[in-house]
Amino acid sequence: MDYLQALKLVHAIVVPRNYCEIGCRFGYSLTLSHGPTVGIDPDYEIKAPLTAPTRIYKQGSDDFFASHDLPALFGEPLDFGFIDGMHQVEFALRDFMNLERSSHPGGIIAIDDLLPGDIAYTTRERHTQIWTGDVYRLISILREYRPDLEIRIYDVDMKGFSTITHLDPTSTVLHDKYPELAAALAQGKWQLPSVDAIRETLAPQPTGELAADLQRFAQQRHQLAQPKAPTNGDPSLYLDLLERSVLNEVYLDDELRIVYLRACLAGKESFDPTVLHDIRGRKRAEYDKLVASRKVGQFFDRNIHNSGYNHSMMGRARLDSLRECLDIVRRENVPGDLIECGVWRGGGCVFMAGYLKACGMNDRRVFVADSFEGLPRPSAPADAGLDLSKDLYPELAVGLETVRETFAAYGLNGDNVQYLKGWFKDTLPALHGERLALLRMDGDLFESTMDILTNLYDEVVPGGIIIVDDFGAVEACRLAVTTFFSGRGLAMPALNTIDWTGVWFRKPA
Repeated sequence: MDYLQALKLVHAIVVPRNYCEIGCRFGYSLTLSHGPTVGIDPDYEIKAPLTAPTRIYKQGSDDFFASHDLPALFGEPLDFGFIDGMHQVEFALRDFMNLERSSHPGGIIAIDDLLPGDIAYTTRERHTQIWTGDVYRLISILREYRPDLEIRIYDVDMKGFSTITHLDPTSTVLHDKYPELAAALAQGKWQLPSVDAIRETLAPQPTGELAADLQRFAQQRHQLAQPKAPTNGDPSLYLDLLERSVLNEVYLDDELRIVYLRACLAGKESFDPTVLHDIRGRKRAEYDKLVASRKVGQFFDRNIHNSGYNHSMMGRARLDSLRECLDIVRRENVPGDLIECGVWRGGGCVFMAGYLKACGMNDRRVFVADSFEGLPRPSAPADAGLDLSKDLYPELAVGLETVRETFAAYGLNGDNVQYLKGWFKDTLPALHGERLALLRMDGDLFESTMDILTNLYDEVVPGGIIIVDDFGAVEACRLAVTTFFSGRGLAMPALNTIDWTGVWFRKPA
């Protein structure tokens, strides 16, 4: 598969309403578009017959965006943008920034020239017939500064190909950090010495996965594009607010105030009441970082000691995915109850209980399974070195009464909420013979994950949904899942990737 075939798949599966291409030269890729199209190239020589309504601007991309409003040209936000312009990373970075701010959240941006076949192709100036420049450095920047984006790299012939989704046109992180990023790029940061090092860092997926990934994105992008508009009798408004509350998105300013005051107490900052009052304005970069970390379910500054303010660690991506999985259960009337194993402060189960109440599914139960004492000390060989017990991480140990009070604060501590206190190996056998429509696993460890699957997989009904929170982040968890299926002689189910760590799948018949 070459980049033209990859682009053709995007157009065919996603069916974008409009398209902008930076670096259109001969126009062959423009012919793939079926909607209003804008091409940008200072030296274009169009040779291909264009069929879609197309406007081509003989300008560099910086000049174009300085003088044109792309959404105004289309009459709506950008749906699909493709970066294939100047093969220098700072140009590609600015192109991404300009395209994202012109897009809507359900849009998609693709990037070419990421996987050079020879390190000679990566020079800043062109010396070879094939030339990718150092565009590959852009991926490391985006992964570091924009963890909220969903970035996928594919092993497309000759140059590689990336799709970027979960866009946020309101984000100012890259714009605010651009002088710092430009200086770091000039000093050679994120530059790699070999093709092998580039491939190891970017970790491309096989091209065969592109079509399936695009199909999943196409199914989800309407939810990404804009919040649901609730109507009378529609539970969306309540569920939207419940998500924001569980994630504490409503009070992020106060979280940042606590972080600031802790830094002052530690002598790392001097207290200034004007900063405390206008924390978002005076600490904008830190606020944006907090927003980004909450979207992807990571601790602020990747520091676990900054946890404890929100009711769920999931982050926006995994909580949205849980909601979509519950939508499947409701829409298809998948029989059975709901359970989360490893609940922390209970936010995920709170959302499940709120969903059932809002949607009139009052005949179903929510099981809240946790030790309420933190994680056990590792005992299985696969968990060696993975000690997350409360002696080391007291933040992970939340008592049963605290979780009960959380449910009560939301008015959801009803009879259909049942608590299972204790280690999974001791409590989960009590559910043998029950029917489960949805199982959410957040056990981290190999042993805990195996205990969940061993005791509950058979209780999940065919077509039921299983969510694995730690599949991408914890190797021991991923090993437990693969070991469970191989031990039973079963093929691994097709996994739906949620974000950097979460996956979900449906139990086969």
